[in-house]
Amino acid sequence: MSAVLITLAACSEFFEEPIDGSEVVLLSPGEGVGTTTYVMQFLWEPLDNALVYQLQVAAPSFASPIHFYADTLLEKHFFRVSLEPGAYQWRVRALNGSSETAYSTRSFDIHEAALSHQTVLQEAPAENHVTGQEEIKLSWQSIFNATGYRLQVDTNSFIEGEKPLLEEEIEGWEVGLKLPREHRYQWRVRAENDTAYSRWSSVRTFVVDRTPPPAPVLSLPANNAQVSRPVDISWEKATGSSTYMVYVYKADSTLFSGSYPIRQTGTSFTFHEGSKGETILWRVRAVDPAGNVSNYSRWRGFYLRN
Repeated sequence: MSAVLITLAACSEFFEEPIDGSEVVLLSPGEGVGTTTYVMQFLWEPLDNALVYQLQVAAPSFASPIHFYADTLLEKHFFRVSLEPGAYQWRVRALNGSSETAYSTRSFDIHEAALSHQTVLQEAPAENHVTGQEEIKLSWQSIFNATGYRLQVDTNSFIEGEKPLLEEEIEGWEVGLKLPREHRYQWRVRAENDTAYSRWSSVRTFVVDRTPPPAPVLSLPANNAQVSRPVDISWEKATGSSTYMVYVYKADSTLFSGSYPIRQTGTSFTFHEGSKGETILWRVRAVDPAGNVSNYSRWRGFYLRN
């Protein structure tokens, strides 16, 4: 946590408002609440001038903890976790680069209930995740009193009455899948034991994409142009790309420095280096959201006249 605070302090030392006199207002669960739902969503009001929040969950209390179920820094003002039946306390404090609030604390109880009343909480990948890897890992949080989990993967959104693309019984909370076909997939999971099963989780989508984008087409400066520093170089957007890798070379085709290639989100880059009379070469590759990398663009060069 100290590394985070040092970074925040460097960014906001001269303009942030102190928050040490403020209070984080907790919303849910309420003080003394009892519930039969194992997946808990913690919610609090966002605090002006806070940069992150520290959430902790302990059982049965912070004064005499047996287990810590969460201790995490969050930029958002909510958090979900699957817990076992028992007594708990949760607390939140806000932090910025130079100050922090006191913790706001509440207690709650989870009562044991039928597995059929519960829902599995998925962890990864996030909704609409895009990957080009050979294997994708699906994971979820465990549920009290479950002995296994049933995973389903489909490409047709689990239409009732139709068999899903894939169905597996899993003992743990993670599985690696190798899906040979590029496609948009959906997945869901439920907990099971010898006598009951939970509700299905929500349906999440991920995309398998192993096709690289086309190579970028370079725009400016024109090949072999004489230019003055700084030099604005640009290229056309490559279909399906999200970032670009810019390669700049010396005249002998060795990279200009160890900082290259430079990753850019836009379609331009300003080159400030080099010496008068030097010839500079450059080219670009496109990268899509799945991490697939295009071929190189064509080479171009320019001459520095100052």
